[in-house]
Amino acid sequence: MSAEHIAQTIQLIIAPVVLITACALIQNAVLMRYSSIGQYMRSLALERLNLLRTPEDLFYLERLQEIDRQIPLLTHRHRLLQQTVTVIYSAIAVFLISMLAIALAVASNAAAIATATLGLFLLGTGMLLVGVFLITREIRMSHRAICYEVGRISSLSKSGMIHKSRMAQ
Repeated sequence: MSAEHIAQTIQLIIAPVVLITACALIQNAVLMRYSSIGQYMRSLALERLNLLRTPEDLFYLERLQEIDRQIPLLTHRHRLLQQTVTVIYSAIAVFLISMLAIALAVASNAAAIATATLGLFLLGTGMLLVGVFLITREIRMSHRAICYEVGRISSLSKSGMIHKSRMAQ
């Protein structure tokens, strides 16, 4: 094998490396969102527990209802992010395997291995695309959740809650 042939092989292997880097960048953002939502779920659960211990605030029933509505939505988003992380890690694994397959295809000079290598590379790219679609879906859900919470809080008024509290007595 000549030095020129080895240099061409290394250049072929670089394409999956670039996509692995893209996967890593996307994965970091997804993992940060995953961690953030997990922490927010824990804080909501703690807030709910504290509200159940001291139901003295006029708004505690409203906040309990809001938390009870948010937790299942956050759980769904958390699960979606978990799937996204799994898909992107799988894409990284496929790109790593395709790097080995490229070297094997060049070394063996077999057309079947070269075709399988192209299939692996396209599979990894497709998996990365699925991961991007999943994170896009989660971001849309996040926007809706924020709008719901802000809208719900904006609709509250102290006088309305006092009226509800007197009616309950």
